[in-house]
Amino acid sequence: MARTAPPPPRVQIRRLIAVFCVVFGLACLVTLGALFNIAATLDQQEQQRSAFHVTQALEQRLQASSDYLYSYAVWDDAAAHLSGEVDRQWAYTEKNLGESLYSVNGYEGVFVVNDQRTTYGLFKGAMIEAAAGSLIDAPLAQIIAAARAAASAREHVSHFVLLNHWPAILSAAVIHPDSQVTEAQVRQAPVMLFVDQLTEAKLAQLGQRAGLAGMHVEKTEEHDIGHQHVPLGDTGYRLAWISPLPGRQLLWAVLPPLLGVLTVLGLVMLYLFRHALRSSRAIDLSVERLQQSNLALEASEQRFREVAEATSDWIWETDRQQRLTYLSQRFVSVTADPIEVWLGQPLNQLLSCETTPLSAWLDGQVGSEGEQPANLRCVYRDHKGMSRYCRLSARAIELGGELVGFRGTASDITDEVEAHARIQHLSLHDPLTGLANRNKLARHLELALTRGSDSPPLTLLLIDLDNFKAINDSLGHAAGDAVLQEVAARLRDTTRDVDLVARLGADEFVLVLQGIDNRSEIDRLCRRLIDLLQQPIWYENQALHIGASLGIAQTRSEGLDAGELIRCADIALYQAKADGKGTWRYFAAHMNQQIQYRRKLENDLRRALKNNEFVLHYQPRYCLSDLRIASCEALLRWQHPHEGLLAPDTFIPLAEQSELIVPLGRWVLHEACRTALGWPAHLLVSVNLSPAQFLRSDVVADVRDILLQTSFPAQRLELEITENVMLNDIEGALGTMLALKELGVRLNMDDFGTGYSSLGYLRTYPFDSIKIDKRFIAGLTNPSGNDRAVVQAIINLGEAMGLTVTAEGVETEQQLRALQSDRCHEVQGFYLSRPLEKAGLEELLQNTQAVPAGDG
Repeated sequence: MARTAPPPPRVQIRRLIAVFCVVFGLACLVTLGALFNIAATLDQQEQQRSAFHVTQALEQRLQASSDYLYSYAVWDDAAAHLSGEVDRQWAYTEKNLGESLYSVNGYEGVFVVNDQRTTYGLFKGAMIEAAAGSLIDAPLAQIIAAARAAASAREHVSHFVLLNHWPAILSAAVIHPDSQVTEAQVRQAPVMLFVDQLTEAKLAQLGQRAGLAGMHVEKTEEHDIGHQHVPLGDTGYRLAWISPLPGRQLLWAVLPPLLGVLTVLGLVMLYLFRHALRSSRAIDLSVERLQQSNLALEASEQRFREVAEATSDWIWETDRQQRLTYLSQRFVSVTADPIEVWLGQPLNQLLSCETTPLSAWLDGQVGSEGEQPANLRCVYRDHKGMSRYCRLSARAIELGGELVGFRGTASDITDEVEAHARIQHLSLHDPLTGLANRNKLARHLELALTRGSDSPPLTLLLIDLDNFKAINDSLGHAAGDAVLQEVAARLRDTTRDVDLVARLGADEFVLVLQGIDNRSEIDRLCRRLIDLLQQPIWYENQALHIGASLGIAQTRSEGLDAGELIRCADIALYQAKADGKGTWRYFAAHMNQQIQYRRKLENDLRRALKNNEFVLHYQPRYCLSDLRIASCEALLRWQHPHEGLLAPDTFIPLAEQSELIVPLGRWVLHEACRTALGWPAHLLVSVNLSPAQFLRSDVVADVRDILLQTSFPAQRLELEITENVMLNDIEGALGTMLALKELGVRLNMDDFGTGYSSLGYLRTYPFDSIKIDKRFIAGLTNPSGNDRAVVQAIINLGEAMGLTVTAEGVETEQQLRALQSDRCHEVQGFYLSRPLEKAGLEELLQNTQAVPAGDG
């Protein structure tokens, strides 16, 4: 059998070349496919990353807008001025909710809405009257309901809406005081809306923070090739941006040289077969370089992930000896130090920790791969040499199971540390005056008293300001704050460094004196303090006058317990105020019993209002011309279940101090009008009004409501007012009296002649009558006194001004005859009739009506 001849060398070479070209071609296709696959993967990852950052940036803006709105909505002043009819003076003029929200914070729309209407609105910093719904394209009713539903949990809501036909972020929160509220309390409460429009400038800033370009808003139906986007709620718009394509950049960088290499290799293989092995080695070298590039890319991605997790300001790396090998550019902007100065230096020369050695702490991170990075608070110095604080995170870098260094981040937390220090300060100090607060006072007393008998004596002065409430109520809280700050300054200037000055709250202050227990020395200090606080305080070119009462307790006489010491001083202060204010009292054991009695009486007074234990007696007032009854004055009595019938002097001052005077005064007025409705039609009923009622209630509204409830004619009601009402609030009292006159009631100045400026009040205020104080009537029969001249002058003055003049306290026939000769209009007193109960008065009225005119 003939043997087949081997192919010729050329054929073998061609076959060999053909086979190798096929293998080489397949290898080229595989390489190019892998390269395109890597590029596509990188592009996809970058698109996912950019979408994640855009979503995060939008969520952060939503949260920031909601948090900023919440600080305005949950605010005691906002609840006071924005509920009901909005106080535009406070909101816009005083810039509490004004133009700065647009010019500084960028909110194009600010609205206060309720279920029916928009009560307050700003558009681009200008106040508008248009409803919020005319500018905002969104279901506002649903948003308001959602905000109210979230209010009880102290939360708020945010939505994407259209403001003036352009996408915006709307945040809504219920306006209520900074305290826990229930759903019932916020069911009808107003809702505050902040609208942040996504303008081009804001989107550019948002894109810069996210590291993206070309961020813009477009309609949902638009199709921009190459743009990524996320929807903006149900607005019909979406947020689009240009996403980087690192894979495409990789292709442009790698593909041309790779194709060139492959072409050269192919030509070489086709031309020189003998160089096939060398070409193969070149391909292997190219693959190895590609693997190294992938490893470098993975290391870069790992570094980026760790930086993103730490969210720090600057990045650092060291070798295994903890010498710095890398610092990010952010380090330069934070510290103003060049990076080159620190490269190669130990990390513990840059940073230090007071509690833990930095080197040992870093060594402890070895073996913690995969766990969350540890954090340590460190100190460093900036370019000005000032100490700053940072939060250091670190991880060990291990390659092949061996330690090669450390990598971490450093976030500046100086502001956070300083804020914590400020919080610590505020927890021990009064924010208005800067004085120690109740917490610091308790610590100071406990520390001083724990030393026992070895500690120096302590004297505690509890100071309460007199007339402060009148200033605060009439001139506002700003004036009250100015008074408190000035008082604090004066107390600080009067005391020594070893003494403590504290504010307990409202208008109460405390002085803790160390090493002083001599009463004469304490008395001199108390006199100096009272004189100092009585000096005028100037506020807006107006002199404000206050006083002070002091209660004193001492450790050597009252024991060593801080709470008991304050309680004893409080009891002494109560006694000082009861003794006429503007003075001081030392605590004594008997005071405690008096205070307990007054507190029991106050509790009984509250119970008496609920149990209707009060009764009215009526004292007639007679017309001197015919001695007919012209009016009856209602006098309050308390039928105490244990102590019997109590006169008003026993409990009225207590009612005024405890603010029970308002419901008690309403009861007296209602009962007097109801009773007088059955009297003869010409008879007036006279009711005394306390100065405290003017300060603490709406007297005009009370009188109007009671007249309507009882159907009592207003012209038959006379209100007796003392001079103290005018002294407390001149302008406010005048307005109240004019409003009372508009109701039709009569006004009588009680105790005329005892004040400093009664004549001036008669010329200014709309009085119908005046009452001569009984102290002048008592001296009418005294030939050596001048009371008769005073009475005659008052009668002549009343006649000249067209006022009815009444003399009270007429107890003798001589007094009555003298008043008749002086032509006084009316008289009242025990000589004619004592105060009578309701039944006794009705009997007297029947008897008087039965007597013919001219008798009696």
